[in-house]
Amino acid sequence: MTNIYTINNLQFQYATKVALSLDRICIRKGKATALIGANGSGKSTLLKILAFLEVPKQGNIEFNGRQVSNSKLTHYRRRVGFLAQKPFMLRGTVYDNIDLALKIQGKKHRSQKIQQVLEQLNITHFAKQAAKQLSGGEAQKVALARILVLKPEVLLLDEPFSYLDQSSACDLELFLQHYTQEAGHTLVFSTHDRMQGVALADDVLALADGRQVQSPLLNVFPGTLVGNTFYSEAMQIIVDDIGATGGHASINPQDIILSADALIESEHNTMQGRVFLIADECGQVRVSVDTGVVFQVLISYQTLYALDIKFGERVWVNFKAAAVVVF
Repeated sequence: MTNIYTINNLQFQYATKVALSLDRICIRKGKATALIGANGSGKSTLLKILAFLEVPKQGNIEFNGRQVSNSKLTHYRRRVGFLAQKPFMLRGTVYDNIDLALKIQGKKHRSQKIQQVLEQLNITHFAKQAAKQLSGGEAQKVALARILVLKPEVLLLDEPFSYLDQSSACDLELFLQHYTQEAGHTLVFSTHDRMQGVALADDVLALADGRQVQSPLLNVFPGTLVGNTFYSEAMQIIVDDIGATGGHASINPQDIILSADALIESEHNTMQGRVFLIADECGQVRVSVDTGVVFQVLISYQTLYALDIKFGERVWVNFKAAAVVVF
């Protein structure tokens, strides 16, 4: 798989504070990548660097196999689309806002392209409406249309779900799934909802204090590693990497297997708990299980029906030692 971005030894500072320090990250072409982490972890800064709006203090950035030169940042900016958390609407109609993006870049056949993107985002019905009178969800769709009409090689979205109501958020989830899975476009988005990031993206890049963490930061438990056993307050977990260091263990929700009976294998961790949440998560199923500690699990609808998992019933939580990340 080709990488659209390859970044090595990147450092970015605000004054004297290091905001990002990344040894190496690769973002795959034609895939969806989620940036997850707490506020201040560096997600927005990294997105701006990927959009060529910020220049790191040091580091090497390759875009589609070519090293990026600071003297050609404008060229690269035109090849990507960046949507900020709170999009700004210009005066005039929705149509005018989209048309201006094409005018600035000197594009031809503007009317045809505008009609296509209006239909793509299902916003044809308010094309003549004043852009500044739109709701938050409508404004975001228009801002997204302004970007998509230019056909960027990469779509970059900063916390796109933060200010949307449930209906608008569902619409955006469905659009983004189609954008990458069926149309094969490249998407990078940040989100504070870690489970949503895991469910919606092909790849997850987790940040903590400006550094990459090899964990989706879900099912995180504090404790102490002794040999190949991680001792947490309410459980003991067998791990595969006995050379790991750190005071936290994490298990990806997609690496957990639910079963009616315990899976007794030497490399498995297994514990029983009670289901207290079953919910849709971007076309998959989020199951929360209380075993004394809470595990968040991501399964398919096929698995849900096959196991006949129901609210309040007991199930077994199973995961391999190799699935445990200690950091």
